[in-house]
Amino acid sequence: MASSGPLMEIKNLETSFFTFSGEVKAVRDVSLAVGRGEILGIVGESGSGKSVTALSVTRLLPENGRVTGGEVLFEGEDLLKKDEKAMRRILNGGISMIFQDPMTSLNPTLRVGTQIAERILAFGRGVSRDEAWRRAVELLRQVKIPEPEKRVHAYPFEMSGGMRQRVMIAAAISTNPRLLIADEPTTALDVTIQNQILRLLRGLRDQIDSSILLITHDLGVVAETCQRVAVMYGGKLMEEGLVGEIFYETAHPYTAGLKKSLPRVDQKRDEALFSIAGSPPSLLNPPAGCPFAARCARAMRVCDEALPPVYHLTPTHRAMCWLHHPDCPGKGEPLA
Repeated sequence: MASSGPLMEIKNLETSFFTFSGEVKAVRDVSLAVGRGEILGIVGESGSGKSVTALSVTRLLPENGRVTGGEVLFEGEDLLKKDEKAMRRILNGGISMIFQDPMTSLNPTLRVGTQIAERILAFGRGVSRDEAWRRAVELLRQVKIPEPEKRVHAYPFEMSGGMRQRVMIAAAISTNPRLLIADEPTTALDVTIQNQILRLLRGLRDQIDSSILLITHDLGVVAETCQRVAVMYGGKLMEEGLVGEIFYETAHPYTAGLKKSLPRVDQKRDEALFSIAGSPPSLLNPPAGCPFAARCARAMRVCDEALPPVYHLTPTHRAMCWLHHPDCPGKGEPLA
């Protein structure tokens, strides 16, 4: 399991997209760390800044995106200061990324075995083509694809969504990364396949001794897979803590809203699912105060006027909310 010292530290990260309409401040002063051997989940609605944080770390932002501030320390070295050649070496050895949609990430004209083998050949020293192909077969077996000797010759369109996602995972772990970033790896998969993929990721974490940064909008996935959770909204980190703290000692109204949005086993068939009223803020002109204030049932005047500080509730649990100010009249009241 995890040894002392984080594998990766994100410090005061700022990322913007420069559009015809102006600067979209997609990630705003985000700081978090990924421990060695741990699975950290980043959760939040679409547009909250989760994927942009991952793309900033890996420097895979689109052309109009730019990191405007902060540091990303991977094993003590700032990735934002690396040249393109050094960054490519890190991305194909130290860090690997599993993207959300395998159909747009896999080449439809190449057999899956060829795509995995080429990755191995590109970054494996002294590896022959035959050895790379055999390694591709073993990787498919490792990610629980049946009959890997046959499947290695298949094209992506000949495989199911779950199989294609497993191929993406096989390619990602082919270089034995120390950090695996999984961006919504179970999106559009049915619950049975989703569970298999999550179990696979947990097992691989132990097999290849790597850390995992799991990006998702699903708190159920977080509860099943992660050890720690970071909750993002409006480009900001709203709350961070151990899974138990996030679920049972919820410290931010936004996190409480996400929890309440989960379907319940005891829910009646005709009972409507809960959703958080309102819409996320425009990051072209971010609000001066808490980004969640306009949608928060517990909002006070100060929430609109000033950004709340980060309150450290325990050594592992922190939240950015005025409700934790010592003088707040509702301090200590449980969140819905």
